[in-house]
Amino acid sequence: EMYDVHDLIREFLSRSLDATTRDELHGKAVDWYRARRSQPEEQIEFLFHLSNSGDADELGREIESTGAELVQTGHIELLGILEALQEEQVSEEAWAVALELKANIFSLQGRWDEAQEVYKAALEIFAKSGDDELPRARILSSQADISVTQGDLEGGLEMHREALESFIKLGDSQGAARTYNNMGVIFRRQKDTKRSLEVYENVEELLDSEDDYTLVESRIILAAALLDMGEMERAREHAFKAHDETLAADDMAQHARARAVLGRFYAKTDDPELALHHYSEALERLAEERDQHAAVEITLLLGEVLVDAGRREEALEQYRDALALAEANDYRMLIGELLSRLGEAAPDKSRRMEYLQRSLTVFRELGAQDRMRDVQAKVHRALMG
Repeated sequence: EMYDVHDLIREFLSRSLDATTRDELHGKAVDWYRARRSQPEEQIEFLFHLSNSGDADELGREIESTGAELVQTGHIELLGILEALQEEQVSEEAWAVALELKANIFSLQGRWDEAQEVYKAALEIFAKSGDDELPRARILSSQADISVTQGDLEGGLEMHREALESFIKLGDSQGAARTYNNMGVIFRRQKDTKRSLEVYENVEELLDSEDDYTLVESRIILAAALLDMGEMERAREHAFKAHDETLAADDMAQHARARAVLGRFYAKTDDPELALHHYSEALERLAEERDQHAAVEITLLLGEVLVDAGRREEALEQYRDALALAEANDYRMLIGELLSRLGEAAPDKSRRMEYLQRSLTVFRELGAQDRMRDVQAKVHRALMG
């Protein structure tokens, strides 16, 4: 008889069960989900039941192997499983990975002080292994991103440089390309176009020299950056190549991101219909892939095109739907961004001011200095009419 043990567990957990029965039911759910976890939600359910089944060894291995991808696609519901995990339950290496993932989720939520503390604890454990250069570089890069968001550009740049040295030494082209892209963002914020282009050329060299599909994410990020810098032809070339590579690999999550960059390209070249087509396709793909964080990010871009096309009401509807999704997942930076966009697009002054003030409060609580200044400028423009 085919049945979803998950439903049985959900029904009976509300009742009083002895520990043996509870473990047995969780164990059956683990067996059921083990062969049915092609989607992130199913993987989360598998980990949830595994964490309650008493098999800590397998849980540690699964968190090491699948946790990073879940967090990268915005599945912060993994946090509950990580917080229930005890250090003595898993290996030292698995515990360090769990701490790093926990810090990554805190970073997504804008809980940066907590993230820094947990990153520090993870680094201390990785250091005991004697083979900590790669995780140390990875965490340094994450800490650098936090510093940049909080307005410490020079501090973030220094940490990225240190991480880059390790990635190059270890031959980690994916880590190196990602770090070059992050450094490019910092140089652009410092209005140093020359150095921005230099680091982006380093990314292009890696893409040309390495036959490594995992670099496609860096190609997509590079294409978006080049678009922002007005390097339209180079951006178009990378965007279309990423489009074709992801389609050939049947990687629909990254394909959606490539489509989003093509949408930006057409938006910037005054073809709003093609831009809307690519954005809509990207959102449809991401809905299938359950990547909610990326879906919110692309909705921000879609809203821009709708506003530019004079379809303000549609833009407001998209922003409101995305805001509900961001609030449900506690994506605090994205909540602030969406409130800011709603403040720009709202039809009357009182609503604009309300949204902008809420956005300013979010960024102030997060300590996102640059975004605070941007929103303060929008508030001033709204007040001046």
